[in-house]
Amino acid sequence: MPKKIAICHYRVGGTDGTSLEIQKRKEILEKRGHQVYLIAGNRSNGADYIIPELEWDDGIVPIIKENGFIYFNRKYLGNSELKKKIEGISRVIEKKLNNIQLKEKFDTVLVHNIFSFGGHIAAAKSFANWIKKFKIPTIATHHDFFWEREEFRIPRSNYLKEYMLKYMPPQNPCIKHIVINSLAQHGLKQRNNIESTVLPDIFDFNQKSWTKDKFNEDFLKQFDIKQNDLIIFQATRVIPRKNIEISIDFTETLQKKINRLKSKKLYNGKKINRKSRIILILAGYTEDEKRIYLFKLKTKAFENRVLAKFIANNVKAERSFYYGTKTYSLWDVYAYADLITFPSIWEGWGNQFIEAVFAKKPIVIFEYPVFKKDIKPEGYQIISLGDKIEGKDENGFYKLPQKNIDKAANQAIKWLLDKNLDKKLEYNFKIGKQFHDYQILEDFFDEHL
Repeated sequence: MPKKIAICHYRVGGTDGTSLEIQKRKEILEKRGHQVYLIAGNRSNGADYIIPELEWDDGIVPIIKENGFIYFNRKYLGNSELKKKIEGISRVIEKKLNNIQLKEKFDTVLVHNIFSFGGHIAAAKSFANWIKKFKIPTIATHHDFFWEREEFRIPRSNYLKEYMLKYMPPQNPCIKHIVINSLAQHGLKQRNNIESTVLPDIFDFNQKSWTKDKFNEDFLKQFDIKQNDLIIFQATRVIPRKNIEISIDFTETLQKKINRLKSKKLYNGKKINRKSRIILILAGYTEDEKRIYLFKLKTKAFENRVLAKFIANNVKAERSFYYGTKTYSLWDVYAYADLITFPSIWEGWGNQFIEAVFAKKPIVIFEYPVFKKDIKPEGYQIISLGDKIEGKDENGFYKLPQKNIDKAANQAIKWLLDKNLDKKLEYNFKIGKQFHDYQILEDFFDEHL
């Protein structure tokens, strides 16, 4: 029977992994006849209900975060004042949720990261109370647990330790817990004695391929890129754990070897000539608090003579044309990319990986823990940066062994020139479809909704 369903998160309608997963769920549920409403904070696109206090980067919320954990070394608020702020904002959110429920009478709620993300701990109690009060059947998906992030591992006070043990996540017979990898499943059982189901990121492998078309035909001209330039694409948000400095190091290393590509055709028919440049495109947005990281990346690219184009202002979740300004989708960028970089130190799963698999592009990847444990065993063929970190430099950038970057660059050249590369990419596509197609999520909803 059709149901009225709420999907809740801090933000929706963005290009981050959680927003993309929410959009997939909305699409699948609506195709099955359900009514779906999005509840999120005020930096969202397409939310049906806006609760400003849900935004984790506005108002008192980032102050609570920085005062709540030892990592940030902030003590603007005393322990009692910190508790008062948390309880206060939690009550505000809960009241608004109650009013929405009284109006809409949701049959089911899908909650994403509310009970697991350390950046907005006050929201957890409000949602736990809301679900308990109305006894709403809930599927809580935990993309990132606070203990997986260095900055949230040590709460400042006993109150916070007890709060997080009780609400992050809460134990309630109405709530079914979903994690996106087996490492998180083990951690949740070990820390909270909570059973969970692993449901990894999924993708619509039956959709139309991302291609060059009338809408994006001006993409290269828009960003001053030539037809014969080699395009490397980094699709992730610009935040430190995405390890984007390694994409710059890799691009610099490949640039030194570009003579091996000149006067030759790539796997996709593009011919590299003596004027061809290597362009690193970065399309993900930057969180406000990570602006320093963005500045350091731009400085590093300039100093290392890497031509990096940060185009987040021109790329959104969907195409648009507003008052003469064209906004491309991520899929438009994939259509023009020759090579994908994905050097994250840590990922809950890795949306950009499966996007590259669908797009049938070669991918350069750092083998982060979840990739090694859950994804690599599925059998994909990749260009590997290894799994070793040497440490950090004076700018706080991660350092990989240069021999690993050289090895990856050499392998990339070999792949780019491989006339039969399409067979490897098609093989990856088939594996992705087998393990991560929409059908996986559709079967889950058949069983649990």
